[in-house]
Amino acid sequence: MPDFCKSGAFTCHKIDSNYIEAYPNTTPYEEKTSLSHDNYYDTGGSKHSSNLRNTIEVDLENLTWSAYDDTGELIRSGHVSGGKDYCPDIDRECQTVTGTFTIYRKEGEDCKSTRFPVGKGGAPMPYCMFFHGGYALHGSNSVPNYNASHGCVRMSPDDAQWLNEDFVQVGLTQVQVHY
Repeated sequence: MPDFCKSGAFTCHKIDSNYIEAYPNTTPYEEKTSLSHDNYYDTGGSKHSSNLRNTIEVDLENLTWSAYDDTGELIRSGHVSGGKDYCPDIDRECQTVTGTFTIYRKEGEDCKSTRFPVGKGGAPMPYCMFFHGGYALHGSNSVPNYNASHGCVRMSPDDAQWLNEDFVQVGLTQVQVHY
């Protein structure tokens, strides 16, 4: 297990020999980064929380992502597409999970889905960053102006590469997803 798992600040679960899932333990940290409509303020039509730190906010209503540094300053943002209401190939709802999560695994440009397309997998997910089970932020050449995925959060490959290589710290970076 990595040192941050031994610090007591995180609950860590080994997924396999290469990956762990980590969640912060401290209530003050969770309160600091939890989304609340009382914390929102308007900045010309886009909403974001004034108390986000080292966090990626995903707004699936406005189809945007925003990265906030450790001072709470917005440092980069872009366009996303999340999960659609219903996926006929799996015969169920496939909206993106909402809430506050911690990035627990990331891979490079060769990341691929193990589930989609159904029955064979292999769909490209460059610079994937998993935040809850099989849900991930990842690059895609198809990021329409509506929610269209099986639940993952699609963004441009350039945005995903920047987040993956220059911003996300596995076990530390928070993702807050909401509609």
